[in-house]
Amino acid sequence: MELTGRVIYAGESGYEDARLNFNTRFAASPFAIVFCQSVTDVINAVNWAQTSGIPVRVRSGRHSYEAFSVADDALIIDLNDMEKIQVDRSKARATIQAGAELVPIYETLNAQGVTIPGGSCATVGITGLTLGGGYGLLARWKGLTCDNLQSVEMVTAAGKAIVASPSQNPDLFWALRGGGGGNFGIVTSLTYQVHSIDKVTVYQLSWNWSEIERVMQFWQTWAPETDDRHTSILKLVSEAVGSVFVVGQFVGTETELRQVLAPLLTLAPKSVSIETLPYIEAVYAFAGLKPDYPKRLAHWHGSQTKFKNASDYVARPLSAAGTMTVINFLKQAPSKNVVLQFDSYGGAIAKIAPDATAFPHRQVNFNIQYQTYWTKPQDQAAHLNWVRNFRAAMQPHVTGGCYVNYCDRDLKNWQTAYYGSNWQKLKQVKQRVDPGNFFRFEQSVPKQT
Repeated sequence: MELTGRVIYAGESGYEDARLNFNTRFAASPFAIVFCQSVTDVINAVNWAQTSGIPVRVRSGRHSYEAFSVADDALIIDLNDMEKIQVDRSKARATIQAGAELVPIYETLNAQGVTIPGGSCATVGITGLTLGGGYGLLARWKGLTCDNLQSVEMVTAAGKAIVASPSQNPDLFWALRGGGGGNFGIVTSLTYQVHSIDKVTVYQLSWNWSEIERVMQFWQTWAPETDDRHTSILKLVSEAVGSVFVVGQFVGTETELRQVLAPLLTLAPKSVSIETLPYIEAVYAFAGLKPDYPKRLAHWHGSQTKFKNASDYVARPLSAAGTMTVINFLKQAPSKNVVLQFDSYGGAIAKIAPDATAFPHRQVNFNIQYQTYWTKPQDQAAHLNWVRNFRAAMQPHVTGGCYVNYCDRDLKNWQTAYYGSNWQKLKQVKQRVDPGNFFRFEQSVPKQT
């Protein structure tokens, strides 16, 4: 049994780049990285690792916040070279290989006048995004990325290629929609329902930082209850930055969006930007890209950014105490490179039962994402402590749930934080499809004991 595909061993040319993770806070030294070109390469890699006894990690976009997709002395099975995208307009579906990244997907689908709901970061891999749920700016309109999944092709720990769908391996199909990446096998392609889309209307509003309490309180009651075609994000930054921002996207006209925004506009923002534009241009805008960006945006090349992100869910508007906790921590931010982001839920996300897929966080108002970034080693401790202390102080005000795609090594109760009451069933699925627990990492689903 041999490794096939593009194999890079420790010490070889290209290894230093191949081992990098998007979050440069982590640096693993794997035994080798195999960039698979085909399903056969994936099967060969699994069989080789099973025979050799070397642990594996599975990777596509390299965006695991806590670098769970790499490990010292492991074989990294990387899907990023498998990036074909096929669109069937007549059946309103697209089949996408597991290594494709988001912006190339959106571009290919956009050429056919369709899209799928997904995230906004250009270089995130479609597979990890989908398997953890998949929140983005179309989520309240057409659901999470996993809600649009029709079938999945996957290589098991036994080296077999199987299909998971509503009619084939339905328990596995359930688990793959929100049960997280790297747990059950190696997904090689995914088929989605696609949705027609043309123009969207995007906006950014800002207020002086002194208005933070008023804007926070209003947004929390307003955003989760608005028109389902509208997804809104509240961005709270350090007091030193000096502003509070609300951004969002609406699948409709500026006139319609202004009606949606009317209550929020009564808070008299200091700046208002509303623009209707082709959907793909909105993708570029939220990704921080221009239309002429390089096709293979090398997101880790030359980047020395380290970060710590964590998350919570909120089911009802924060109390006065919760609001003051937020304000006080933002006043004490270790630098200007921090963001507290509130992502609105409701809409199509909430129309699916918490146990209908493995993604349990359906009946919430919004997700909080704590984000902090730094480049100098001496700044790390202050930024890490800020996130950890902030999250701890917020616990009386949140559900106890966390979004698995914002994975967090600090979580003590990560099993129920990520998966809620779906945890037991996930272990049962694991027992069936990977009884030897071949696919494992620091926060992987174990088999039923």
